[in-house]
Amino acid sequence: MKNTISKLTKLLIIAAVALLFISASIANAALDSKGTNFWLMFDVNHTGNPTLSLFITSDVNTSGVVDIPGLAYNAPFTVTANTVTTVSIPVAASNHTSDVVDYKGIHVTSLQEVTVYGLNRYQYTTDAFLGLPVDILGTDYIVLTYKNTNIVNGTEFGIVGTVNGTTVTITPSETTGPRIAGVPYNITLNEGETYELRNSNNAPADLTGTKITSDQPIGVTGAHQCANIPNGTTYACDHICEMLPPTSAWGKNFVTVPLKTRLNGDTWRFMASQNATTVTINGVPQAPINEGQYVEQILSAYSVISSDKPILVAQYSNGTTFDGVTSDPFMMLVPPYEQFLANYTVTTPASGFIGNYINVVAPNAVVGALTLDGVPVPVVDFTPIGVSGFSGAQLTVGLGSHTVAATLPFGLFDYGFDDADSYGYPGGQALSQIAIVSSLDVTPEIATNIVGTQHCVDGLVKDQNGIPLVGIRVDYLISGANAGAGFAFTNTSGIAQYCYTGVNIGYDTIIGSSGSLSDTVLKIWQSALPVDLSSFTYNTVKNDVILKWITAGELNNSGFDIERSAVNNSWIKAGYVAGNGTTNEPKTYEFRDRDLKSGVYNFRLKQIDFNGQYKYYNLSNSVEIGIPDKFALSQNYPNPFNPKTIIDFQLPENGNVKLSVYDINGKIVSVLINQFMPAGYYSAAFNSSGISSGVYFYRLESGGLSKVMKMTVIK
Repeated sequence: MKNTISKLTKLLIIAAVALLFISASIANAALDSKGTNFWLMFDVNHTGNPTLSLFITSDVNTSGVVDIPGLAYNAPFTVTANTVTTVSIPVAASNHTSDVVDYKGIHVTSLQEVTVYGLNRYQYTTDAFLGLPVDILGTDYIVLTYKNTNIVNGTEFGIVGTVNGTTVTITPSETTGPRIAGVPYNITLNEGETYELRNSNNAPADLTGTKITSDQPIGVTGAHQCANIPNGTTYACDHICEMLPPTSAWGKNFVTVPLKTRLNGDTWRFMASQNATTVTINGVPQAPINEGQYVEQILSAYSVISSDKPILVAQYSNGTTFDGVTSDPFMMLVPPYEQFLANYTVTTPASGFIGNYINVVAPNAVVGALTLDGVPVPVVDFTPIGVSGFSGAQLTVGLGSHTVAATLPFGLFDYGFDDADSYGYPGGQALSQIAIVSSLDVTPEIATNIVGTQHCVDGLVKDQNGIPLVGIRVDYLISGANAGAGFAFTNTSGIAQYCYTGVNIGYDTIIGSSGSLSDTVLKIWQSALPVDLSSFTYNTVKNDVILKWITAGELNNSGFDIERSAVNNSWIKAGYVAGNGTTNEPKTYEFRDRDLKSGVYNFRLKQIDFNGQYKYYNLSNSVEIGIPDKFALSQNYPNPFNPKTIIDFQLPENGNVKLSVYDINGKIVSVLINQFMPAGYYSAAFNSSGISSGVYFYRLESGGLSKVMKMTVIK
């Protein structure tokens, strides 16, 4: 806090968080900071009566209500898509007596999902927090705040109930009034009731590490009335506050970017959720820490942070005298990169800050493609962060709102500085239970597709008990013939499905990953078949079958073998029709299979390209050639002929059949058929070898009927 220079009023930065991804797509569950049901609270600020506000934004038009039952306050609101609605909150909502349960919870409900921020404004000491919806709240928390420095001693935390009769167990890290360090005590909270514990002990008293558990979901804040960072000799103090994620949403993998304009680095805290946790900073393991303990360091470089067990990470802006730079303290939670989103819309204060900035932490795959207000951010603005696969950028932005988007999730942090003033917090984050992810299985292990088609892989995520987890982001990296990347969130069955279309022949290696877990599968892409067959039909004329088919397009198409089989018999080639090579225009084909005997037949096309590859297309129905309704004898073909010809005839009834050939004098030349035959369609072959040119007759006799036809042999 600065007493000699008037401090500019601090405003809230509003972030509207939304996920982007273009894939084949199904709606997958993403647990994030958007919601329709919030229970929030304000912590005690430094002194005086602050001005309290909620800022509500949404991706769609919606409406809702802000209700504070304990203060008999009710305020309906409406939100226009991608704009901000401000709701004023009574100052009494932040007036809490330490270690006393009161009824000052703030209930925000809406018809469609909204993002809610709270602004706790007091001249010289202001801060804001991102509200977390009820659907992502948990029952296991560890407080992260900052220490007392004997300037303003007010390290504190708050709790808000969401269900009546909730039992909350608190184990304070510092003796605070009658509450003894390390000794658990219980309180009971009903829906909307709040509780704050504030410690005013001398430095270095710090409620960081306080453990809070409950039997129903609760909201928890970590705050300080007015913190000097990193110590009491650094001027000036500022109110800090964040709504904390449950330990199930903590992570193990972080990539960081320093605050722009700062010369001597930023203060960082890395807090453990489990005993014997090792934090590694830029490849250097730190001494192990236990649950609720933290590593605190000043970092001035782009950094890679990892841990062997889940941790919570916060970046603190140091006071202005730390490096002589215009600034002020703030606390900003940094999510693990598994919790990044793919699109953010943020806004600067309308005035009051001489410098406004956005830090971006992006996968290398989207560097050069990530856009700020629709314009790609130049590659030269990014700095690789070790060998993490991420790069960071410090972007100076003008006043107003800004949209940053990419095809892969990235981190965004919005902040600004003025004389003894500052603001800073993440643009948003997912809040899935990545801390309890135990296994990842990607299937199918191997699959084959034709290029131009879609392939999907399923990443199944489970916890240590084999229970599928919802809302977990799985990243997919594709190398090989169709290099690319994407991501998906697990649905209620624990499956994150990612789909893409291969356009190149060859092999793809697909790596699915979630945090430190990964699984690899193989995809084979084969050449596209040359024909897009849009229809294949038939009709019959007596005992002829006429097949018709239409192609929508052809590539390298040599032609079609027409194949026929009687029921339960093998396929035989009935004919061939030439193709049209390569064409994008529809083409119609026809083939007539003549003089079939009575019976049931199946047909198929064997489409063949010029490289010898082929594919079968089956006629969907069997074709039946029935029994003729009359006795008939057809003209032979060919006619005239030499030496062979075919004679077709049909019998409507079973009977003895005789088919004979006579010369012009009535002498029998040959008896082709003389036997009993069932009703049906028939063909008989006649070979004229051994007879001279001339006119001949052939006669069909059956069941008292007969018919004579003439034919000519020419030699």
